[in-house]
Amino acid sequence: MIAIIIMNLLTHRHIHNYLAILCLVFSCTVSASTYPKKSVIDFIEKANYYRYKNTDSTLLFAHKAYELATDTDPNLKLDALYLMIKAYMKAGMATSALSLCDTALIVIKNNKLLNRENEVLLYRGNLYQSMGFSPKALEIFLEVQSNIDNNYSPQYKADLYYYIAKIYYELNELDKAKTYLSKSLKVANDENLIQHTFSNYLLLSGTSRKKDTIQKYHELAREIIESNPNLSYEKVSLLNNQAMFNKALSNFSKSKKQYLEAIKISIENGFQKHLLNIYNNYAYLLMAESKYDSAYYYLNEALNIAQDIKSLDLESEIYDSFSDYYERTGDYEKALKYTDMYIVKREAFRRQQSKQRTMFLSAVFETEQKEKEILQQENEIATLWLYMLGTFAFLTVSIGFVVYFRQKLSLSRSRLETVEKGKELEIADAMINGQDAERKRLAMDLHDGLGARLGSLRFLVDGFFKPNEKYNDVISSIDSITQNVRELSHRMLPSQLENLGLEPTITNLASSINKSKKFVVDFETNLERRLSSKLEINIYYLIYELINNATKHSKGNSIFVQLLEHDDGLSLSVEDNGGGFEMNENSKGHGLKNIKTRIEYLGGEFFIDSNDDETNFLIEIPNEKT
Repeated sequence: MIAIIIMNLLTHRHIHNYLAILCLVFSCTVSASTYPKKSVIDFIEKANYYRYKNTDSTLLFAHKAYELATDTDPNLKLDALYLMIKAYMKAGMATSALSLCDTALIVIKNNKLLNRENEVLLYRGNLYQSMGFSPKALEIFLEVQSNIDNNYSPQYKADLYYYIAKIYYELNELDKAKTYLSKSLKVANDENLIQHTFSNYLLLSGTSRKKDTIQKYHELAREIIESNPNLSYEKVSLLNNQAMFNKALSNFSKSKKQYLEAIKISIENGFQKHLLNIYNNYAYLLMAESKYDSAYYYLNEALNIAQDIKSLDLESEIYDSFSDYYERTGDYEKALKYTDMYIVKREAFRRQQSKQRTMFLSAVFETEQKEKEILQQENEIATLWLYMLGTFAFLTVSIGFVVYFRQKLSLSRSRLETVEKGKELEIADAMINGQDAERKRLAMDLHDGLGARLGSLRFLVDGFFKPNEKYNDVISSIDSITQNVRELSHRMLPSQLENLGLEPTITNLASSINKSKKFVVDFETNLERRLSSKLEINIYYLIYELINNATKHSKGNSIFVQLLEHDDGLSLSVEDNGGGFEMNENSKGHGLKNIKTRIEYLGGEFFIDSNDDETNFLIEIPNEKT
């Protein structure tokens, strides 16, 4: 592995920097023979130094520390592993990071460091979050929280509360985010954890919509930076946040000063992703001031960085910014060109993410299979012992031994069954979350991609074809297509579901379909309360899938949706007048597989009542799953 890392470094354009690093590694390796523990600590410190600057260097030093720590301190070995996990996560290599989590668990088991086992769970949670499985990540973090006690370090507790708060922040549950940030902040203040305190203040500023509150947290974060000038990475984060805030207040001169200071620090320290983000933000400030030549320069610099670090996501963002730039300068033809480039890169990034998510879930499944095999081996050993000691018991009339090992076998089997059921639920959870995340991404791509392209097309038509006699017909067609795209995007990603609830969201879905005049959708419900977030989103997608199937495959023109709450749970029926449904026909065409997975995930059952005139899907979801 070390040879591969070195080869990667030698292909980098800044080869002289890495040759210096390799010389440093060699000198540290020579000294390691005399002071191995000190060398391990030195390598870990160097890996930490490069953590925000260069992923390859971080991996190089952390791996060297891991190798040297083999015969010294296993805690240092774990520290090196955790640094490598963080580096792989930063580079978007979730599968490699997950593999190292398994390695860390082996080190913990072999050296009986059970007090550090929950640290691995924290990284697993971060991995799930980075791959878009936030509900699963939150489940892991809350499980860790339930097991936490006074034996864990304050830094560990502060991290855990911060991670939970960050997920709630991403889910827009700001009150819960503030609660956990307060817990994290208390631990950080009590133990003088400077970086944790800073991170909490910065995230707290994002949970508020009040100007005075945001400024208060920015000021508290600034005081930490002034007292700790070595926190360069954190200072850039603060300056960027302050600059965006001042731009929103139209305080352009102050915002400009903060952006330029952040740019200077990022260049000095090699914070490439920070620099790209700041260049992009600063370009929008310059566009607001009508300084288009300068804005073009900084957008071009940002694009060079995105291409240099090979980030499809960031590259697509810069193309989108270029599209906005040319739209503002009146060059609609180039605006449309860059919108097309944005769509192509965004789609390539989406495919890349989908592939990474698939690889990640495969790696998760392989890990689960290994755990299952270990339990099966334990079961086989227990069975073997049962037979051997059963014979011995028969010969020696020691019934107590037989009873004991029978109980052991029973417990082993019960444990295996429990693990299998748990893993099935986890896989179903990951699959459903993945599908929902994919729907959200597709909806966003429709809105931001095709929607933006249609907008640019409208500008192009306005700019070049207005005198044409067919101008009004073309504009009407573009507006109609844009409206259809917007409605489809909103159906796939209903923004009102979180704010208004399930009933008005389904009512709006039915209304949008009724506008087509092809189908009449009636919706009836007795719901008088909000359901859980998990239940609302799954029921929405069940109804959406069933209505979508009916509009695609039904020969009728009427759909009746009924959602009723009763003592035992919920009853959902979706009925159409389009003829019978054959149970043996290809289920993929009707989305039956996805529907069945969601219903099983909710612990429910479904039935299909079909005849020559109509088809009715009946779904029952029990109370205990709601």
